[in-house]
Amino acid sequence: MAEKYGEVPKRFTKKWWDYFWYYYKWHTIITVIAVIVAAVTIVQCATREKYDMTVVYAGHMSYSETETEKLRDILSQYVTDIDGNGKQSVYFQTMMFSDGAGNEEYDYAIQTKLDLSFTDDYTYIYLMDEVEAALYLQRESVADSFVNTDVYAADTDAEILLGSDGEGYAVNLKDSAVLKENSIYCDDLYLLIRQNYSDGEKDVQSYEDALKIAEILIQ
Repeated sequence: MAEKYGEVPKRFTKKWWDYFWYYYKWHTIITVIAVIVAAVTIVQCATREKYDMTVVYAGHMSYSETETEKLRDILSQYVTDIDGNGKQSVYFQTMMFSDGAGNEEYDYAIQTKLDLSFTDDYTYIYLMDEVEAALYLQRESVADSFVNTDVYAADTDAEILLGSDGEGYAVNLKDSAVLKENSIYCDDLYLLIRQNYSDGEKDVQSYEDALKIAEILIQ
């Protein structure tokens, strides 16, 4: 039986609205934010420019436009022209968390958007700071979400972050030659590759491109 908080006023009266807002304010706010984020994300996915690959950054570092442009230019060299428009293009999507007092709703919205990105087409490369990577790697379903580092980083000496199952899923990029040469911040940056469960030709190709790029970033 659902718990009741005192005597419940008659529905849709002024007292009932006051009662509802007092007990369910945060439930309502969080639900509305989640719906808005989901709606905006769906619209963005339907209307935004098409790219051959999307690379997601999730963490607390604010990357400059210069850094993101350099990274897009570098990675675009290694992707396949998935959309067949005659050019290779990469979209760098930044999801920055605040973790500051009073910004809980904002961080919740960013987390929701990040979770939804796991359903996006051609989105297999995730770059995270240690805090965000560690949170994802403690999920019980980590092996269902990310590729084991043995697949693309078996020979690296870089630090590997382990998941809840004791397996490696994130590679530290602090010694990445290509990132350092281009002055892209990587001291607290980890690479994760999302699992691909589609056998579609374009999905398979994009996933293979992601593995190739992972090897290049790790060197």
